[in-house]
Amino acid sequence: MADAVPVLLGTAGFVLGECFVLGDGSDVVIGRSRSCDISLRRAANYLKAASETRDVDQDFNTVSRRHLRLQVHESVVRVQDLSTNGTFCNDDPVQQAREIDLANGAFSLRLGTRETFQVQMLPKDDPRVIVAGAREPQAAGPKTPAP
Repeated sequence: MADAVPVLLGTAGFVLGECFVLGDGSDVVIGRSRSCDISLRRAANYLKAASETRDVDQDFNTVSRRHLRLQVHESVVRVQDLSTNGTFCNDDPVQQAREIDLANGAFSLRLGTRETFQVQMLPKDDPRVIVAGAREPQAAGPKTPAP
């Protein structure tokens, strides 16, 4: 898919309905911390929820402050779990960094017990990509080197 880009589509939890474009060369950290490149505390559904609800949401609290790192090269996504509560690709725990080629199809990515994304390629002219392109994850600060 020459005219396609890798994206994260939120499918469950506070990230439901979110779309993030992962441009070639992306190196993003996802988690609860606002310092992450993709902070779940900035998700629209999280911001809409009453603070009393957010603060006691046990499923959301299974997402670590810095939960996982995604590195993208063309259609290959490298997934590295940084958490204590687990990252799951297609419901299989990520115990060591793994590379997945989106040319072979999409995969699900779950953080903790609920927050779930579909990682897939979408055409550059897909409306979700166009809207999300304006919000492409930007580095929040210096990156921590991979171990």
